[in-house]
Amino acid sequence: MAVRFAVSPLWETVAALRLLASPGRSPVHHRWASWAEPRLADLTLPVVPESAVPVPATRTVAFRDEITGLESTEDGLADRLIAVHDAIIAPVWPQLEGVLQGDIERRGQRLVESGSPAVLDELHPDVLSHRNRDLQVGEARVHVGRRDLVLIPSVFVWPDARLRDGPARLALCYPAHGFGALWDRPNTTAKPALAKLLGATRANLLFELDRPSTVSELAARLSVSAAAVSQHLAVLRGAGFVVSRRQGREVVSLRTGLGLAVTQGGQPHSA
Repeated sequence: MAVRFAVSPLWETVAALRLLASPGRSPVHHRWASWAEPRLADLTLPVVPESAVPVPATRTVAFRDEITGLESTEDGLADRLIAVHDAIIAPVWPQLEGVLQGDIERRGQRLVESGSPAVLDELHPDVLSHRNRDLQVGEARVHVGRRDLVLIPSVFVWPDARLRDGPARLALCYPAHGFGALWDRPNTTAKPALAKLLGATRANLLFELDRPSTVSELAARLSVSAAAVSQHLAVLRGAGFVVSRRQGREVVSLRTGLGLAVTQGGQPHSA
């Protein structure tokens, strides 16, 4: 069994639709739902079969690339998903992606240090791995065997975990670490407190990373050298507050769920 991670804006779009359709949805997402629902009022919302959503082929994939395989369907599913994504996911994707990529960094390190059983058993209370390569999610139990297992963190799948069983690979969508702090209101007292803890420049960097940014962009906004920004980002990455990834020819940094939580003056949720 080969285990890998992936971030999928399409899976997140579908999870968001399911969350909004759930009458007993978690209050954690109340602020986001109050913002999102009016934006969907004039749209025809799709019914998305489980089997229609492709499993991501790489760790990071663009939404338009994911949706390509659905464009041949005659029911307009692709167009409806594009409309939903553009209305309620794309505007907040930088914040979502920071949490999702941060989760992967955290659990990827755990995978290297302790192996896949330790990672799987920490994903969700309903997820349990067995020594015979069986994977149990709630009442469902499947034999993984030699198939690949793709782990997909999600902000919107909570309180569930969802398993897709396929002939070549399985996909397990689980709640991302730190998602609960995503919609908290900013804490105006957190910045000076963080400045005392981390230093003013590192605190300012952390607050600037509410959207993906390059070293040069951060240096210009904070009026410090690019070399200084790189050094401070390395420290913040080491603490788990920031994750960096390649975006085209550039490297951008994002705030993780842990980084988000400390900028809001609270403790990260355990989920």
